[in-house]
Amino acid sequence: MGRPPKSGVQIRLVDLRRQPKTWDRERRVVAKIEWHDGELFPRIGFIVTNSKLPAGKVVKVYNRRGDVENRIKEGKNTLRWDKTSCYRFAANEARLLMGVLAYNLLRMVRQFYLMGEEVKRSMEWLIKRLIKVGAKVAYHGRMWQAHVASAFPLARRYQAVFG
Repeated sequence: MGRPPKSGVQIRLVDLRRQPKTWDRERRVVAKIEWHDGELFPRIGFIVTNSKLPAGKVVKVYNRRGDVENRIKEGKNTLRWDKTSCYRFAANEARLLMGVLAYNLLRMVRQFYLMGEEVKRSMEWLIKRLIKVGAKVAYHGRMWQAHVASAFPLARRYQAVFG
């Protein structure tokens, strides 16, 4: 692994068995070492696991798990999924279901509408830029239309999604 790669990303997985003094027994540690183009030092991550899967699959499983946890955090922080302050179960259930529906709609907008962008936009960005916008909604000739101010910087994008 000595030198950084000339182009692209070089990844190496190392499977170790370790037992620091504070641990009661030896455990499996999967180390992921990534050399990125233009970076002087590698990025190193460690996963302590009891899984018997190969190292590559362990990394994939933990990466997916981290992505799911990020989506849950995004739902809680942006759409307030954890706000279940009603006394009745049915009211809390309805609030959670509406939050999940809103999340899925925003996820579809992010996935299909912002497809060509290299940056994955957050739900908060979408809400501030596309949802919390002053618009006039009108029904003309069996068709709903959303009218935004011509000075709105994202007017073309807004019309593409909601127009």
